[in-house]
Amino acid sequence: MAPANVRASRLILLFVPRASLLTLLASILWAQSSGDYLYPIRDGRKFGFINRAGKVVAPPQYDAVGEYREGRIAVLTNGLWGYIDLSGKMTIEPQYEQANEFHYGRAIVRNGSRYALIERSGKLVAEIPFRVLGSFHQGLLRVQDAGRVDESGKRVPTRYGFIDRDGRVVIPPTYINAAEFPDNPENLPFGAFDREWRYFDHTGKVIVSVPFGEHLNPANLFADGRLLVKDGFTWGYKDARGNWAIPAKFNDASSFERGLARVQDGEKWMFIDVNGREVPQEQLRLRPLEPFSEGLALTMENGLTGWVDQAGKLAFPLRKYEKAFKFSSGMARIRVDDLFGYLDRSGKLAIPAQYWAAADFDHDLAFVQTKDAIAYIDAKGAVVWQAPSRR
Repeated sequence: MAPANVRASRLILLFVPRASLLTLLASILWAQSSGDYLYPIRDGRKFGFINRAGKVVAPPQYDAVGEYREGRIAVLTNGLWGYIDLSGKMTIEPQYEQANEFHYGRAIVRNGSRYALIERSGKLVAEIPFRVLGSFHQGLLRVQDAGRVDESGKRVPTRYGFIDRDGRVVIPPTYINAAEFPDNPENLPFGAFDREWRYFDHTGKVIVSVPFGEHLNPANLFADGRLLVKDGFTWGYKDARGNWAIPAKFNDASSFERGLARVQDGEKWMFIDVNGREVPQEQLRLRPLEPFSEGLALTMENGLTGWVDQAGKLAFPLRKYEKAFKFSSGMARIRVDDLFGYLDRSGKLAIPAQYWAAADFDHDLAFVQTKDAIAYIDAKGAVVWQAPSRR
């Protein structure tokens, strides 16, 4: 779990050198609410926020800021973290050495080596007697019971388990290693125990067990609700209930990726879907290269790039771009001639390529940088807010 101050240190700078922009853009603050939204600004070494209209809601006054989620933003003042709301009001006074974003109405905070869960009001929910790893997924939080010496003087190895949003231990720390719960409930996490990879549900019940093997083989991951499992000499796929979704009949196989898996049936290699049906070659021509966003996904053919819908149909003709990105807020960021611009869903260059750097649109605004300034623009390319000139 990256501390909020680590994420915030990468937020926007005024007139940033071009070489630093990849780091800068990675930390633009994205909203997670259907309500209002705040965008970070910076003046010198201090951070503040504007709203969608470009109005300053919180003047630059914070040493660092975290991510907006569930109506709260973590802010750093004089070495301690607190939280503000969307009006800029401090709702939880600065008092933590580390403070993370809210999930399921809870935030993880830390002072020294002691972790705790708090509500959006700042009320303490529970102390956590473990080290916290990651964030909440499917309502559960992964924790680590670090190696310690028990009452008999014997060293107890590090173990991993899970707690719920009220701090209750749901899955005791028993696993030598454990992955976080996937966001997709059709997929299961796994943990290492007694030379097995054990895949378990949110109650801790083990659904599938797979031996390590003599060479301590790494765990296969659930993907698209399917887990690649070997049964004797052949491979198949189990679902999150432990049933064979696709019988073990393949001589060789790969894990699923974006709805497809490559398998060897007899001597024939082919692609199958999550139901085990062969996918014709013509349907593989414009295969999605990443998860769908707003109903479209990037695809490539012969060095050209485009976007396809769930049926595999192109949204508009393939073209040559230096870089292309997912659709967000109805716009897709592209780079041509070393400058960034934006396409709309019809493929029209709605905002010409004119920016040295740019972020994806989100909640109607996008962060951009020209040779002389940084700004937020709307979907028409109009400047909503621009950093004051320092020349």
